[in-house]
Amino acid sequence: MRAALLSLALLLLLPQAAGAHAVLDGSVPGRGAQVDRPPERVTLRFDEPVEVAFGSVRVFDAAGERVDRGATAHPGGRADEVAVGLRRGLGDGIYTATYRVISADAHPVAGGFTFTVGAGGAAPRLGVDELIDAGSAGPVTEGAFGVVRALSYLAIALGAGGLAFALAVWRPVLRDAGRAGRGWDEARAAFAARSRTLVLAAAATGALASALGIVLQGATATTGSFWSALDPDVAGDVLGTRFGIVWGLRLAAWAALGLVAALPRVAPPVRAAALGALAAFICLTPALAGHASTVDPAVLIPANALHVGAMAVWVGGVALLLLALPAATRRLEPAERTPLLAAAVARFSSVAVLAVAALVASGVLQAIVELEALSDLWESAFGRAILVKAGLVVALIALGAWNRTRARPRLARRASAGHSPGAAGVLLRRTLAAEIGLMAGVFAATAALASYAPPSSAAGGPFSGSAALGPARMELTVDPARPGPNQLHLYLFDRRDGTQFDRVKELRLTARLPERRIGPLALRAHKAGPGHYVVRHAHIAPAGDWRLEVSARVSEFDAYTATLEVPVE
Repeated sequence: MRAALLSLALLLLLPQAAGAHAVLDGSVPGRGAQVDRPPERVTLRFDEPVEVAFGSVRVFDAAGERVDRGATAHPGGRADEVAVGLRRGLGDGIYTATYRVISADAHPVAGGFTFTVGAGGAAPRLGVDELIDAGSAGPVTEGAFGVVRALSYLAIALGAGGLAFALAVWRPVLRDAGRAGRGWDEARAAFAARSRTLVLAAAATGALASALGIVLQGATATTGSFWSALDPDVAGDVLGTRFGIVWGLRLAAWAALGLVAALPRVAPPVRAAALGALAAFICLTPALAGHASTVDPAVLIPANALHVGAMAVWVGGVALLLLALPAATRRLEPAERTPLLAAAVARFSSVAVLAVAALVASGVLQAIVELEALSDLWESAFGRAILVKAGLVVALIALGAWNRTRARPRLARRASAGHSPGAAGVLLRRTLAAEIGLMAGVFAATAALASYAPPSSAAGGPFSGSAALGPARMELTVDPARPGPNQLHLYLFDRRDGTQFDRVKELRLTARLPERRIGPLALRAHKAGPGHYVVRHAHIAPAGDWRLEVSARVSEFDAYTATLEVPVE
């Protein structure tokens, strides 16, 4: 338990990912553009398909009043573009467009910019930052979503892993024992009752977590409260997205698994086949709803499914050794109790070795695909979550190795001598309980990984990022973000009123590639308009995670610096 709390604390200290799931490639009107007449609509173009079921592209006038028609759509059926119509009769002024869409990996992406119609007018009452923050999910919703993800993985471990233990460990051990009698019948019944209770609890937890996840996704997408997301229209919109379809099917699968497990008169072969198929599908759902389906899915979907399945076999087996097997052994005489316990531990140990091997191999494969460089492990929130998870898994492997080499032989010796488990059994229970605590930390780390964007998701196309630069909001676009010539556009907006920030006396832009010890390289930026700077031919090579540093001097005494990491692939 201490390990779980420590890992949760470490994850809370990790900075949130910068929302770099889908990237805004361009817009009409463009950032900071000045147009002669009001446009009929605002169109946004992203680098990947995005969901618009929640109508979250909004346009505000200088007074902070919405001037869009509310209905967001894909113009011309293009999944990577979204547009919202504007009211007729808009006058001259400065308008702010904000967006909040759902990227292909089911995470929300938000941003905003201003444009001017005609001669302009009064500065906006609310800045771009304020309007974007007003359309963001609160920390309570984000924290609750993390808890729900962790509960989902716990349910998979207990449900799928418990079934695997019953089939791969418990049944063979009973068959090899070949014992009969009243005590053994009671032991079989006690294990069956306890394991069925755990599977039913897993099904209930999984179904509840799936339902809560759908509601929280609605709250996140609409930036509303949990209670407002209970609206059937919002839930219907979520169920129309890929995330909603997968989580809805997972909810149905958990309900079906619980029903099959609870029915008393289902033939054992039919029950086993149905439960196995449902558990396999549930293990596949995290890959279908997350990063694996958007970043090299041919590799990551099977790797992620194997990873989740191996995790379930390992964690679920430990849980049943600790929570279900004692209910069986207590029904036996001491001389029979120890051999059964020793045989179950020995057989599970062999199964666990295979599960750990699959877990580590699939985890390493996913890390290779999702990380762009070794430095991503400590320079990105996604990588740091991997390090936390890997550290906990290493500790678990060490505990398992200790059990295999020390606790298991002690138990075998007592079984051979016909003694009760005694101190060896107590030691085994304590180490299993410690493993459960570490596994809780692994669930927390896995939930964090699902909420962060992998570094590879931001690679392979135009890069767009933003940062605070003193009193200004800096928005930077690097196109095409590939080795060789690139064009950089830098926009500065007043963080208070959203207008172009044009008070910079001197602006410097440098680039460096730390992993190759290249730079700093000076990039010459030309002023193209108020608060708009362009680097037309920036030679950025080789590939890697480049750091672009912007330094702006606004007076003799005030200068501000901001740094953005730009993946160049």
